[in-house]
Amino acid sequence: MTHAPRFGLGFRTQHFAELSANPRGVDWLELLSDNYLGVGGPRRALLERLRADFPIALHGVSLGIANDAPPRADYLTALRELADFALPAFVSDHLCWTGLAGRNSHDLLPVAATREVLAIVSERVARVQDALGRRILLENASAYVKFRADEMTEAELLAALCERTGCGVLLDINNLFVNAMNLSADPHAALLALAPHHVGYMHIAGHAVLPDVRIDTHGAPVSDGVWSLFESAARRFPNAGVMLERDDAIPSLQGLVEELDAARAHWQSAQRAEPLAQSAAQRRSQGTAAARFAREPWLETQRAFWANIAPHDASAGEAPRPCALDARLPVLPQRGLRIYRDALASMPERALATNFSTLARVLSRRDFAALCAALIRAHPSTSHDYSRLGAPLAEFIPTFAFKDAYGIAPDAFADIARLEQAQLEAQDAPDATTRISPPDLAALGTEQWEDARFSFAPALRIVFAAYDVLGALRAAAAGLAPTRPERAPTAYLVARRESVVRTERVDLPAARVLALLASGESFASACTSVGAADVAFAAAQALVLACALGGVSAISKTRSASAEPDAQSELAMDRAPLSARA
Repeated sequence: MTHAPRFGLGFRTQHFAELSANPRGVDWLELLSDNYLGVGGPRRALLERLRADFPIALHGVSLGIANDAPPRADYLTALRELADFALPAFVSDHLCWTGLAGRNSHDLLPVAATREVLAIVSERVARVQDALGRRILLENASAYVKFRADEMTEAELLAALCERTGCGVLLDINNLFVNAMNLSADPHAALLALAPHHVGYMHIAGHAVLPDVRIDTHGAPVSDGVWSLFESAARRFPNAGVMLERDDAIPSLQGLVEELDAARAHWQSAQRAEPLAQSAAQRRSQGTAAARFAREPWLETQRAFWANIAPHDASAGEAPRPCALDARLPVLPQRGLRIYRDALASMPERALATNFSTLARVLSRRDFAALCAALIRAHPSTSHDYSRLGAPLAEFIPTFAFKDAYGIAPDAFADIARLEQAQLEAQDAPDATTRISPPDLAALGTEQWEDARFSFAPALRIVFAAYDVLGALRAAAAGLAPTRPERAPTAYLVARRESVVRTERVDLPAARVLALLASGESFASACTSVGAADVAFAAAQALVLACALGGVSAISKTRSASAEPDAQSELAMDRAPLSARA
């Protein structure tokens, strides 16, 4: 007997309070795993609350199972830790690639369905499942191009992966429908290519309809065509759970619950219909894809595709060589490539505008856009983590030629970026396992201060600036016009306590002492190195402030204590010599 599966939502933080108070109609939640890898603070607390209140699934976008290199060991370690903590019903990612030669596109790039790719991905899936200690699901991705070298359909590739490795499929019904429209793929043949035990759960979502292409935006209600295909899938996979995705133009929770109720009604309707049957035409169409085309190695296909979507230097006189794409589709190859190219170009600006909101407000629209584009050309993204995207920005700004006049030196903009990056890192840094309070400092005897060494919490940052930019950041955070920074050498402590990031000015010589303490020096040695008058008293006051902010995790009081800093407490600091930061 078939029982109704779980129906759930892709989690969005704006719905948290309402979900917690009244989860009616939401059986489970899907969390974007990349948002929770290695984090502490409010994200970790939120995850702990969600796993206690709901069954959850972890869904990623950065595994890059078909990349030119296997998934990174540190990424898998972080994903294993997250899964062991969250205890999800499923861990999933996409059958796609996400970058080349260490560069990250932050997009889901299409794979060629060839025997070579099957062999490559099979070996990596086995490695990933061993590292995670659990089964992984791979999602069928939306696509805007099709490779001429394909030897099978995407569904046949997924089915073969399942049989070889024991992995499963996260079946995205919207993506099936979008690909049917864009690539003339047969969605019903895809459903039949997969066995019921292959499919862990299903996605439903909406998409954008343009005159010449459909784009998987997750920014609209589920369309009639997707609902119809969902009913076919629900007949084929009646036990598979359902997850509704919405990533843009996000409605109220009530609106999403109403759409989930519609999914339940379509599922019920599907159970009353005849089982999905394969037609003779569908049987004849399978396994005949593009056998007459010459195939190049998958890595060469990736290089050609990347060269056609990534920014390149036109002055070098070398145009990207053509990519072997099928031109017989409803979406022309150049149109499909442009979609990937536009996504690759626009992503950094959107992410940087979120992470550096004050800088985005004080610069003109054209200068900020040009700055973001130039930064990524000079420092291509190499991490899945959006918080690392702007890490080089403060050092890069003085080398950039702004078009508009601001009446202030670019160093002020660099200092804004430096402080915003520190706040971003403090927000998500791992939690400290221990914490030293101001009374703990007061308990130190006078004779103990000289040799005392201090370990700092992972969330503590010490920032040195030529301009006092804190007022600008606070005004922007309050929705006000950012104040004009004054040129004044300044130091800040940035730390997180009780899930709140706080930023406070601190005496400049005292901040230098803290920086030396963070490198493992004793209190007396650090004060001697800085050499300013009354620096010991000012440094002690700064330590009290750091304790109050939750930034000190341990004190070593003995002369025999190791001078090596705690690897977890190393501070992200300006690379300029301390003597140059005045």
